[in-house]
Amino acid sequence: MNVTAFTTPTCPEYNVAVDRYADWVVIQEYAPPKTIDAQKARQRMLDVIAATIAVLGITPNKLVLKTRERQKGKNQYQKMNEKGDFIEVGEYNARLWVNLTDYLDTGLFLDHRIARRMLGQMSKGKDFLNLFSYTGSASVHAGLGGARSTTTVDMSRTYLEWAERNLRLNGLTGRQHRLMQADVLGWLRETDEQFDLIFIDPPTFSNSKRMEDSFDVQRDHLRLMTDLKRLLRKGGTIMFSNNKRGFRMDHDGLAALGLKAQEISQKTLSQDFARNRQIHNCWLITAV
Repeated sequence: MNVTAFTTPTCPEYNVAVDRYADWVVIQEYAPPKTIDAQKARQRMLDVIAATIAVLGITPNKLVLKTRERQKGKNQYQKMNEKGDFIEVGEYNARLWVNLTDYLDTGLFLDHRIARRMLGQMSKGKDFLNLFSYTGSASVHAGLGGARSTTTVDMSRTYLEWAERNLRLNGLTGRQHRLMQADVLGWLRETDEQFDLIFIDPPTFSNSKRMEDSFDVQRDHLRLMTDLKRLLRKGGTIMFSNNKRGFRMDHDGLAALGLKAQEISQKTLSQDFARNRQIHNCWLITAV
């Protein structure tokens, strides 16, 4: 199994995530509340750094430190640096670029690794649509799985350029691999194309000025499925994922649309996320 990007277990009392990317390690500290003594918090972080270096056998120059606070809107996608340093990681049969320093997130959501592999296994001979695509890693897996075509849609030019680099790294070039910069919700309402396999991982909430409307995944997921059903070919499948804790699928509303949902959240979580079983929700949605 060629997987060189994964999270590593940490002690629950230390509110950090330690993620491995090839021979690099990213330690993300979740900012402590103001009630926690700053000196104590700093010492705990130093303990984590020392333990990480000792246990994983890395050198300090291969360590990246980040502090993650509660993000609103698209703050997690805003630039922190301008280094432009990318490293290559392996994910099963895919090769992907990550950037450990320029953004809060690295360009690869590690918890979706198995979901991406499933998409690759489902995609042979199919027209694949990737919505809110981020850096296009799901499109890479679909392309490598033999998809007839991939269409990758995101609002960010930066991430679409990144997605193009990821596709090119895997030899996925040509007209059958399209990248489209668009407001996803607006594009869904306007397009008349159809697809056999659709992957959508929308934000939990967004009120971006570049989107026509605000979006709340709990409130609006039925509206989303209404639009997606129109794009879905007979016998097609939607893989729908989101990160809202406590998300409730409206099964009655889906049934009224002629759709049904099978939850696969636990099947899409790899062993390195065993302690965080609620990191995402994932569903396969098909026509009744």
